[in-house]
Amino acid sequence: MAIIKPFRALRPVADKAKQVACVPYDVVYESEVRGYIESNPLSFLRVTRAEGEFPEGSKPEADVVFERARQNLEQFIKDGILVSDPDRVFYVYQLVAKSHTQTGLVGCVSIDDYEAGHVKKHEKVSPDKVEDRTGHMLAVKAQTGLIFLAFRGTDRITGLFANATANKPLYEFECPAGVLQRVWRAENTADWAAAFTGVPDLYIADGHHRAERAFGSRKNACRQFYTYRTGRL
Repeated sequence: MAIIKPFRALRPVADKAKQVACVPYDVVYESEVRGYIESNPLSFLRVTRAEGEFPEGSKPEADVVFERARQNLEQFIKDGILVSDPDRVFYVYQLVAKSHTQTGLVGCVSIDDYEAGHVKKHEKVSPDKVEDRTGHMLAVKAQTGLIFLAFRGTDRITGLFANATANKPLYEFECPAGVLQRVWRAENTADWAAAFTGVPDLYIADGHHRAERAFGSRKNACRQFYTYRTGRL
């Protein structure tokens, strides 16, 4: 049985969503990150890959990079680029590329389920990458990267997606790669949570290091009494 929960997202204001949206932190080289940031100062890569703000070849220490990431996140909040959703909700996220449409749900998944094996993984992780991302999470006190999970669909969940996407989206824009991105705010949280109780397991399609980071960060946080912001889009 999959346990999912809504969350209060820290998300961009509508007119800045296209600029804030960025590629996953681990699919671009540092030189590319630097180019993205220089051309778009609102890119969320300034938080996920803050090393791109340092001079080329400078090789700053990890804690220095993490501190810059924290400062950048705080500045985005201070400037009103990112705002906290007043309610704990789910979000429906849709990608449209030519004739292919992919729709998913953004929400929180239990770390206890991950530890118990109900969130299935198929890759081994590199300890140094896990340590790096764990350090980043603890420094910025936010989960800054989504984990892509797959699941066996049900008629009930399909119906919820159809109802959600029939409404006007919260965000709608096309990224530089030509992929149309839409996000809806799903306030009927009890219906979504109940529907996923019919899903026995979840499967990590991408984000093994991020999942292990979340698990490791929780253990560190319990010892160090950290308080986390809950999520972002």
